[in-house]
Amino acid sequence: MDITLAKAILSNLRERIEPDTSGRYRLEGIITQRELEALDALLAEVSVESSATKPKAPAASSPVTPEPQSLLAAPPSKPIVEPSIDIEVPLDLTAVTLPECATSFRVCLDFGTAMSKATFVSDNEDTNFEDIKVLRLGIPGDQEEIDEFMLISSLFIDAQGLIWFGKKAMEHAHATSDGSTTRLDNIKRWLSEGNLSTPVESIHNPTTHNITYEDLVLAYLAFFTWAVNAALSEDIVEATVPRNFPRRFAMPCFPRPNAEQVRLKLMSLLGEAQIIADTLKDEIHEGLPLGRFLAAVKQLRASKRSYPFIEGSITEPLGVAGSLLSWRSRHDSLALVVDIGAGTSDFSLYRLLVSIDDDGEVDSAKTTAMEVDNSARGITEAGNHLDHLLKAFILGQAGITAAHPQFTNIAYHLERDIRDHKETLFNTGSVFIVLYNDETVEVSLDEFLAHDAVKGFEESLRDTLVEVLEAVDPEFINWVRVNASRNLVIVLTGGGAGLPMARKLAAEAVLVNGSPVAVAAAQSFPAWLQKDYPDLEEYYPRVAVSLGGARKNVIRSKGVAKTTASGLGGHVLDRF
Repeated sequence: MDITLAKAILSNLRERIEPDTSGRYRLEGIITQRELEALDALLAEVSVESSATKPKAPAASSPVTPEPQSLLAAPPSKPIVEPSIDIEVPLDLTAVTLPECATSFRVCLDFGTAMSKATFVSDNEDTNFEDIKVLRLGIPGDQEEIDEFMLISSLFIDAQGLIWFGKKAMEHAHATSDGSTTRLDNIKRWLSEGNLSTPVESIHNPTTHNITYEDLVLAYLAFFTWAVNAALSEDIVEATVPRNFPRRFAMPCFPRPNAEQVRLKLMSLLGEAQIIADTLKDEIHEGLPLGRFLAAVKQLRASKRSYPFIEGSITEPLGVAGSLLSWRSRHDSLALVVDIGAGTSDFSLYRLLVSIDDDGEVDSAKTTAMEVDNSARGITEAGNHLDHLLKAFILGQAGITAAHPQFTNIAYHLERDIRDHKETLFNTGSVFIVLYNDETVEVSLDEFLAHDAVKGFEESLRDTLVEVLEAVDPEFINWVRVNASRNLVIVLTGGGAGLPMARKLAAEAVLVNGSPVAVAAAQSFPAWLQKDYPDLEEYYPRVAVSLGGARKNVIRSKGVAKTTASGLGGHVLDRF
C-alpha cells in the first residue's frame, strides 16, 4: 500500500481513539481490513527506515529495554505552524463597486442562537403581490437531511488551524473526542454580552493565532452570507441577484443602551462578511485556514469602507408581528409575542392597528403597530435550558453522578447529542438513549414534564407573561376586558413555539392584578400565508422573523405606546 494513502487511512483511525478516565486510550468499533493493511504498511516503512539508521547495539553487559510505544495510543498531535496573517489575499470588492441595486426585493437575515435563517421577498407593484422565498440554506450547507431551510449556528477550529462551520463544525468537533477543543455554538451571545473584544479561550482556539470573539462572529457571518449567496443563485431563477442585494437583519431584544451599539456593529460585520464571502468563496465550506481568513480581514480593514446594501435592522418580535399581518385588510388587536428561541425567551406586547383606505391600500397615517411601553422582557430559560434539564434528568435516571469513574466521557457524549434526544422525546413521546458506558435509559415525555425542574421552566414562562401584563399601563388590559369579543392574542414563535409549556400560555385566562384576562392563541400559521404559501406552514414558527423583516411594509421602532390611543410617535408602519 502507498505510504501516503496509509497515512490518510490511519489519520481517520486516529480520530476515533478516545481517552478514558484513567488516562489510557480506547478505540471503539472494529478495525477495518484497509486500516489493518495501512498499519502494516506504515510499520514496515518504519522498520526499513530504522534498519537503515540503526545504531550499533549496546554491549551485552549493559542491556537496554526499549520504551514501549503504541501507534494507536499516541497522544493528540500538536497544532501545526499556521501561516502568517501577513500573506496576501486578493480581495473581491465587487459588492462595494456595483451600481446601486434595485429596491423591489430584499433579504432579511435572522442570525439565530441554534439555527440561522434568511427570507427573500420580491414586490410586484402592479398586483401588490409579494413573492416570498425562504432560502434553502441547508443545501449549500450540506445539511438538508437536518433541515432544508436552516443553517446550524456553529463554528469549530481544529488543531490544524482550519475553521469549520455548521454541520461540518459538529462533525469535526465530534471527531476530536478528547474534549481538549470544543465547538462554539451560542455565537450570538457574544453580541448581547458585549464581549466581542474578549480573547478566544484555548478550548475554542487550539492555534497560536491571537483572535477575539469578534473574529469568530465575523467568520460565521461570512459563512452565513456565503450560504445566502449560494441559495440565491439556486432559488431565484428568474433573475440574477447582484452581490450588493439589499438586506436587513434581525436584532435580538437587547437592553436599549446596548442595542444601538450592537446594531451598528452588526451593520459593519455583515458588510465585511459579504466581502469575505466573495473573496474566499467555496474555501469557506472546505476547511477555512484561520490564517487566510485573518489576512483577508486585515487587508479589508486597512481602508475605511461603507456598506450601503446593509439597509438596517428589525427587532425579532417586530419581525414576527410583521409576518402576522396581510397588510390587505383592517386589523385591530393587542398581541403578546413570545419568542422561545435556543438561548432566550423574549416577551413583547404590541398594539396593532392596520387601516385600509378606499383604494384597498394601507393607510400609513392611520396605521400603527407599537410596542407597549415597559413590556419587553427576556429570560434565559429557553431551548438550551431545556437541553440542560434533559441531560441532568437522563444522568439522574441512570444514577450517574460526578463520582462515576467515566462521568466526564458519559456527560460529554450525552451533551453532544442532547438536542437530537430532545427532539425525539417531544416529537414521539419517548426517547431511548445508549450512554457512553453502554448503559441504557428510556425517558417518556410525561415523566420529564412532571420533573420539578421542568415545571419550574413552565412556571418561569407563565410568571414572565404575568409580569409583562402587570407592568404596562392598566388601560391596555382594560381595553381587552371592556369588550367581550376581544382577547389578548398570544403569538408563539421561535424553535420552542410547539413545546407543551409554551402552548399552555395561550390555553387559559391569565390572572392580571387578581382579575382574569381572556387570551387566545394566534393562528399558528397566518391566514394570508395559508392562502398564498401553504407549503410554509411547517416552517413558519422558525422563519417568521426573517419573513416579516423582508417584507415591503415593516414595523419600525420609533418609540413606544404609552396608551391605547397612541399612534404617531410609536412604532408606525414604514417602508425601507
